[in-house]
Amino acid sequence: MVILFESFGNFTTGQTSYMALVSRKSRGTITLTEKEFLFKSEKDKITFHLRVRDIQNFAMKTRFQLPTIELLSVLGILYTFYPHKKEQSSHATSKKATEDLFRELTRSTFKKESPILFETTGSFRDYDLNDGKVVLDSQRGIIFLNEDFLSFKPFNEKLIYQIPILNILKILIDTSKIGPAVNIQTKEGNSYTLMALKKQLKIYAKDKSKTEKLYELLNQAKIYKSSEQIHLEKEEQEKIERIKSMMEVSNRLRLDMIRVALDMDEKLFTQKVFQWAKEFNFLIDGDYLIINQVTAKEFIEDLSVGAHILSRRGLKMKCRFCENLIEYGLKICPLCGKETDYS
Repeated sequence: MVILFESFGNFTTGQTSYMALVSRKSRGTITLTEKEFLFKSEKDKITFHLRVRDIQNFAMKTRFQLPTIELLSVLGILYTFYPHKKEQSSHATSKKATEDLFRELTRSTFKKESPILFETTGSFRDYDLNDGKVVLDSQRGIIFLNEDFLSFKPFNEKLIYQIPILNILKILIDTSKIGPAVNIQTKEGNSYTLMALKKQLKIYAKDKSKTEKLYELLNQAKIYKSSEQIHLEKEEQEKIERIKSMMEVSNRLRLDMIRVALDMDEKLFTQKVFQWAKEFNFLIDGDYLIINQVTAKEFIEDLSVGAHILSRRGLKMKCRFCENLIEYGLKICPLCGKETDYS
């Protein structure tokens, strides 16, 4: 078990008061591993466990003049905690340790699907081009990039912004007075402005080199994902052509041959084949699917329109709460009912 962060600290559950937050009863050891957040009480030696995958969101908040982290679980339970500067003093809080813990929590949350390619402290602004309105004023937080998403976690808000690389239409570099900054326009009509920041004498300043690096890596990620998408679409079309050829020579097809031709997961195929039978008036006869030639053309058209559903790669995503694979782009997970990273 790899320990990402460990410190003496204070920890409370629910809406807290100052006395509850700084009391000796709330004192203990805060530990974060790759899979769990833990707090071991100094007084009663009881250890609290929270799986990283059960963390819904979190933010840094100043509570009673103390730099704290407020964390919300998927069950809607609020936790407030902070690391100590001195082992036995609940009042001697450490802002730096709080920021370090926040960063490690953020990394653990985002580093589930694929490795982080780029990370920086930065600012983020969300503007709706369709309505001409600012969705989110410029906020500071942590910018992450992996091969599938550009992500932003604000320091002071329980929000997570994730922009699928495939949804990016344009990537521009702004070299005006506010720059250098990266401007992104998406297919949905949103405009995001991002700028890397660095601390100089406890004040945030523009980081030109990291902003330019983000611009470079984003362009590389977009080219890679676009080319991967073209390859996947070609593969899906080839699968559909195989089914089309099979249907041209027989209206009685073995179910296992159809599944292999479509390269589908067994569980997904079982769900889909009954759906197809009902929708297109096909018959399932033992190990065979009896094709209705009247609706065969509609079936092929339906496969073409929903080709991405057939793939086990590329256009599938994992729900960050229940960790089941679901269709790419869903805002609500149909299995656990929680908002996905795509929201």
